[in-house]
Amino acid sequence: MNKKGKGKNKKILELLYRSFDDNLKEKEQKQLAEALENSKELRQEKELIAAQRQAVSDSATQSFKPFFAERVMNRIKGISEKKNTLETFYDTFKAVFQRFAIAGAVIMLALIIYNLGIGDSLSVEEIFYASDFTFEEILQLPLF
Repeated sequence: MNKKGKGKNKKILELLYRSFDDNLKEKEQKQLAEALENSKELRQEKELIAAQRQAVSDSATQSFKPFFAERVMNRIKGISEKKNTLETFYDTFKAVFQRFAIAGAVIMLALIIYNLGIGDSLSVEEIFYASDFTFEEILQLPLF
């Protein structure tokens, strides 16, 4: 098929698509009617489009219950009336890290008690097991 034929087919398809939503001019209606009369493929395309549109319109009415938009808007308003984002962030931060803080405190207390038990004096370095060791020396230390 030549380029002119492809362009004409594209124009006819556009007319077909527009015919479902817009009123076509008289000249365009005649072109479309003539093309539908002459082309079995175009008639099948029209039937397919009509069936798809019907299926979409049927499913759309079943998918939302009455007053859907009002319920959504009320939910959005309820969210926006809550605390500001900084307060919400703080509350979330507090809830998430509260358990980590307690666990960390218990671990630190256990380390302090362990280091006090193995050390001779009560210096801060011995309590927290911190000194001027190099990384290699720390790796060589026995843990238990």
